[in-house]
Amino acid sequence: MKKILVIVDMQNDFLTGALGNAECQKTIPAVAAQVRTGDYDKVFLTQDTHTADYLNTREGKNLPVEHCIEGTEGWKVNAEVLSAVDEVYGTASEKVSILTKPTFGSVTLAKELEAFYEKDKDLHIDFVGVCTGICVISNVMLAKAYCPEAELRVLSDACACVTTQSHVQALEAMKLCQVLVE
Repeated sequence: MKKILVIVDMQNDFLTGALGNAECQKTIPAVAAQVRTGDYDKVFLTQDTHTADYLNTREGKNLPVEHCIEGTEGWKVNAEVLSAVDEVYGTASEKVSILTKPTFGSVTLAKELEAFYEKDKDLHIDFVGVCTGICVISNVMLAKAYCPEAELRVLSDACACVTTQSHVQALEAMKLCQVLVE
């Protein structure tokens, strides 16, 4: 069985920056601790990535808060999380991939997961990160579509959302879709 860890959008803007909040900040040690288990054959980190014209995009019109503009401090992955990944796996190794994405879910990530799935249906994928009700759930659902027989698990203590209520709602929705929530 191959084990994969997907770290969703653990970027400064979602933790301490433009869209940051205390709930999301609390996930940093839990995500780093999960990385430090060293249990994974592959680690993917997603990065929400926008350009300077963000406010003119559909998302920008619905959420008019500039965030994760490529190259800014807010766009960068949290240093503690990145340090844990580097010390356990080596960020430059084949075991780690950092994927930028222009929207909530990453089709690139889904296709990468599918490649593992095609080689071995006995695939276990853990998800951690922020925001549970937006980007985490979007990527979990894409993984479910691309890898229908894989075991998908969301580590709830290593995830957070805009509010506790939206976090719990997203976890419940994923349970309905036969995703393990621990």
